[in-house]
Amino acid sequence: MIRSVGARPVPMEGRSPLRRGRNTVVDAHPCKTRLSWKTLFPIVATCAFLWAALRRVRGTELVQALAGADVRWLTAALALFGLAGLLVAARLHLMLSLTGADIHPGATIRLSYIGRFFNLLLFGPAAGDLARSALYSRWYGVSLPKVIAAAPLDRLLGLAGLLVLVGVGAVVGGATGAFSGLLEGWIRLGAAALGLAAVIVFLMTRLSAASAVGQLWSHIREAVRQLWRHPRRAILGLILGFLVHVCMGAVLAACLTAVSPEALSFLGMIWVFLAISILTSAPSVAGVGVREAAAMALLGLYGVSGANAVAASLLYAVCHVMWAALGGLWLWRESVLKARVSPPGEAATLSVVIPTWNEAEALPETLERLQRIPEVLETIIVDGGSSDETLELARRAGCRVVESEAGRGRQLRAGAAVATGDVVLMLHADTWLEADAGAAALRCLRDPVVVGGGFWKDFRDGTWLMAGSRWRCAPRLFLFRRVLGDQGIFVRREILEGIGGVPDLPLMEEFRLCELLNRRGRLALAGSTALTSARRFRKLGPLRTYFRMWRVTVLYHLGVKPEVLKGIYEKG
Repeated sequence: MIRSVGARPVPMEGRSPLRRGRNTVVDAHPCKTRLSWKTLFPIVATCAFLWAALRRVRGTELVQALAGADVRWLTAALALFGLAGLLVAARLHLMLSLTGADIHPGATIRLSYIGRFFNLLLFGPAAGDLARSALYSRWYGVSLPKVIAAAPLDRLLGLAGLLVLVGVGAVVGGATGAFSGLLEGWIRLGAAALGLAAVIVFLMTRLSAASAVGQLWSHIREAVRQLWRHPRRAILGLILGFLVHVCMGAVLAACLTAVSPEALSFLGMIWVFLAISILTSAPSVAGVGVREAAAMALLGLYGVSGANAVAASLLYAVCHVMWAALGGLWLWRESVLKARVSPPGEAATLSVVIPTWNEAEALPETLERLQRIPEVLETIIVDGGSSDETLELARRAGCRVVESEAGRGRQLRAGAAVATGDVVLMLHADTWLEADAGAAALRCLRDPVVVGGGFWKDFRDGTWLMAGSRWRCAPRLFLFRRVLGDQGIFVRREILEGIGGVPDLPLMEEFRLCELLNRRGRLALAGSTALTSARRFRKLGPLRTYFRMWRVTVLYHLGVKPEVLKGIYEKG
């Protein structure tokens, strides 16, 4: 392949180099980089700082501190580190959606943890972000510039979150008198900050303006403009960035508690954890060495022994390495899964199937909103014997009408059997979709492992007792691997035909459908929201309706027949 730059053709040889500087070349292969002083410097810095810290600690004391670590607090630290990873993934997904590169949340979560593996393997977030972006682009066929454009947005919000946390820490520290009598600590912190600034200045002088400084400021300016145009996303991203740093500080606090025999006053020490977080951003391997040296210098002001400070820092590094190793395992597993799957044909059109029974009141608005979705090829109304104007309204709107015996599963099965679109979307008559729903569903299916999915869900007329329905969609999918009918369920048509169509059940057909689909691939959440009616909740009351749904779900898993469950569900 030949790409033209000006009037000069440049051979690409299969992969496009993402950045070509004077000393380093990183190409689209996620794990291929040429060693230079820039990549060796973090290793040298790590060894130097770690040697400086360990030489001041007796080996026996350090071993005793590590051997006596409280497993409960260490487990809490691991869990907090994992939670921070989820928050990072949420912030990254928010920025990918801003640049138009989002696929589905599951893909972002996996790549975020894989990115931690790259950060450790490639000695820093810059090369790690580049490798993660290249892998994301290759796996999902997304434009690489769009993926890379999300990185500075993500990092900018992370930095802003840290600054907010520093401000909060300064206020809390001042209010609790944590800074009184800590002149020595401030001198040490100032010296460390000057040292870090000197390292940064040294690195900047070694980089050409075109390859580093100019591009850096260009990315930052564009990131600020993007966030300024989307204030709600910027605020949410800032909150996520703040919470990430809170979690990371809590990880170090949990590690310190694990090795400290005496109780510690963390409120007065909050500024110490913030300072350590800032200092460990210096070039190193996962902050190792810098964190130990900073912990000895700053935690010692509060009577924490050098052995305990270093032990806590090493446990923090263990948490980092363990989650990075999980990212490496995830990389291997996803590579194997994607190698086993035959690349599916590109999905471009949707066939919407709506089962109806006396839906003359709800149907018109639903159909009007479907007309705003350009990817919808056809709308199929499957009626189960309506006695109102449902059929007349459907024909007037240009829908394809199929008459069937009553029963949601049976009606959906009949509609899907005559669908001609690449994707079958099963929708309730009172569920409204946004104009971007079709594009969001098709983006999910760019993941070759994904066979179907649903949308995020909100009730458009719910009460406060029904709040949080949107956020329950994520644990329902990731923990129980299912989506509900009122979320809208979309499936590749050939996959649906391969499992024998929609299960012919009077109730719980979506549960059985998800079970069959999970055997063929993975379900995903599309980046759009379905607004559904709360009419059933208004009829029975929210608490009574939720209880009935949970009861039916439990009985289904216990093997009760769907015919019996339908009687329980529709009682009253």
